[in-house]
Amino acid sequence: MGGDMTSLSTDVPSSDSANDPAPTPGEPGPAITSRTVRTISLAVGLVVFGLVILLAVGGGDVGPERSAVLGQRVPRVAGMPIEGLAGYSVGADGAARPYDIDEHRGEWVLINFFATWCPGCIVEHPELVALEQWGLSNNLRLAAVVFDDPNTSAIQDFFAKEGGNWPVIRSANTAVDFQIAQIPESFLVAPNGQVIEHFIGGLKANDVMTTIGELTP
Repeated sequence: MGGDMTSLSTDVPSSDSANDPAPTPGEPGPAITSRTVRTISLAVGLVVFGLVILLAVGGGDVGPERSAVLGQRVPRVAGMPIEGLAGYSVGADGAARPYDIDEHRGEWVLINFFATWCPGCIVEHPELVALEQWGLSNNLRLAAVVFDDPNTSAIQDFFAKEGGNWPVIRSANTAVDFQIAQIPESFLVAPNGQVIEHFIGGLKANDVMTTIGELTP
């Protein structure tokens, strides 16, 4: 797009126009030419097109602002796993045990925010399934945080049909702490608890694998 923007400068009127006499009071100024209108329209169109591309591409913290949690210690991720899915268990007292990311210190963890009504989440899901299988031998664990999806049975049915064997938790505070604005969104947490990558709009398993491979001694 940089080349296209450079070519637009050839249509800007030359500085000689500054020497043209100013119109006298009551006299209409010079008319805007159709060439100028076309140039402005083209420039606006290129800007809009660029914004659409940015919104459509996932990964690498694509968005209007850098996530505030990048480079920081991961916010607390804790909540009750959905019954019937991976990660759900009960203690000796019969009460369900909550998920807590602190129990996975020393492992890579991918935190994924999703909902069954989210088309992008559905498209992304096979990438997560592939990543889970790869992670079994590469010290990576996944966890999903439900975002604004109260239909528990729909979530259970989704995982039963589409696969995936990672904890799925409900935690309204977690979405706030991560400043979730659009889903799907995922955060890669290093074994030391630092958030090192933010994926917006869907991730690719290979991107996560590459990042972990580059940072693993």
